[in-house]
Amino acid sequence: MQAMLLAAGLGTRLKPLTDLRPKPVVPVANRPLGAFAMDHLARVGVQSIVANTHPQPELVEGILRTHCPDGVDLAFSRETTLLGTGGGLRKARACFEDRTAPVIVMNGDTLFAPDLSEAYRQHLALGAVATMILRRTPDPARFGAIGIDSEGWVRTLLGSPSGSDVTEELMFTGVYILAPEAFEDMPESGCVIRSAYRRWVDAGAPVLGIVDESPWADLGTVSDYHRVNLELASGFRRWPGIEPVEGSLLTTHRVSPASRSAIRNSVVGRNVEIVEGASIDACVVWSGSVITRSASRAVITPEHRIELS
Repeated sequence: MQAMLLAAGLGTRLKPLTDLRPKPVVPVANRPLGAFAMDHLARVGVQSIVANTHPQPELVEGILRTHCPDGVDLAFSRETTLLGTGGGLRKARACFEDRTAPVIVMNGDTLFAPDLSEAYRQHLALGAVATMILRRTPDPARFGAIGIDSEGWVRTLLGSPSGSDVTEELMFTGVYILAPEAFEDMPESGCVIRSAYRRWVDAGAPVLGIVDESPWADLGTVSDYHRVNLELASGFRRWPGIEPVEGSLLTTHRVSPASRSAIRNSVVGRNVEIVEGASIDACVVWSGSVITRSASRAVITPEHRIELS
């Protein structure tokens, strides 16, 4: 199995954090965000991943390569000009060794572990040109509603075409599977949804929608980023390999015992200095930061202290 990791976006909603690091390598629970997607892909049997990169490509490629799971071949498709999801897929196709096999596509900036084995099986069995992983939400229109019929085929995209036999509207998770022939419809640049998917749905091509109820998290804003980190630290949100201790996630071999006693319910990276008398509670602290005064509900980097209400 092979996969594409979308890692070229600008992450503008997550500024100022993405001024320091592109979103796929922003630290979450003391590992790069894109590593979560790579871990899950490896667990379902993916052996080859191609990631596209754009801002700070050397940094992104170096960090992702360091965190690539054992047994997975990782290649990169650099975009000197941002090509969008459709253009990025078109360019990256040349990096795949097997152009006759489907490609699983995952965003490098969300936390989501869907049942890809079952989705892959159905994709092949039903002969879909594309299979979209969908989830239920109270307001699907807010995320660009995807309408499916009683058999799971996608009939409407972003509300059109009208008059189709839609039994349920859902949100798109950003995870999908593409048949080899799907790449023929990828644009030189632009969004895959508004180009290839638009063409397929309007023409009645076999686009499958699979509903997956696995927990999903978009770390689009600093507030979302802070919340998801603390959910992982508390154990409320679980992920293989993330093991909180007393409500926190620490790089314990680098945090002094004195500093450790000043930390509550937080995620703390490497080489963090907490001056005497200061403490942190419900904070996300990046590696190399210095805590000179107490903080609560904040994201702290070597260059920022973002306090949340």
